[in-house]
Amino acid sequence: MASVYGMLRGRAAYFFIAVGVVWAVVGLLSDLALVAWPAVACIAGGALLLLVPSHRLTWPWLVATAAMGFLVSVYQVYAWSPLVGGAFSTLADEATAGFAVFALVHVLLFFTGAWSQRSVRPGTS
Repeated sequence: MASVYGMLRGRAAYFFIAVGVVWAVVGLLSDLALVAWPAVACIAGGALLLLVPSHRLTWPWLVATAAMGFLVSVYQVYAWSPLVGGAFSTLADEATAGFAVFALVHVLLFFTGAWSQRSVRPGTS
C-alpha cells in the first residue's frame, strides 16, 4: 500500500490534470455544462500542485476537487441507471460503468490528497 501511495503522491499533479482532461472530453462529447466544473477544478488543482505544491491551500483544493468529482460521477451514475435495460441499454450500460469507474478514480484522488495533506507541516506556505 505504501508503494501505491508513493506513486500516487509523486504523480498526483499529472493524475489531476489527466482526470480534468477526461472530464473536459466527456463534457464536450455529451454537451453537459455540469461536468465543466470538475474539469476546470481538476486542471487548476494539478497546475497548483505543479507550481506551488507546499502552499497551504493546494492540498485542500485537491481534496475538495476530488470530492466534487466523486459527487458529479455518482450523480451521473444515478442519472443513467434508470436507462439500463431500456431502449438505450448499450449506451446506458457504458455510461453507468464509465462513471462508476470514474467515481472510484476520484476516491483514490481524494485519499491521496487527504494523506498528503496530513504529511505537509502546518504553518508552511
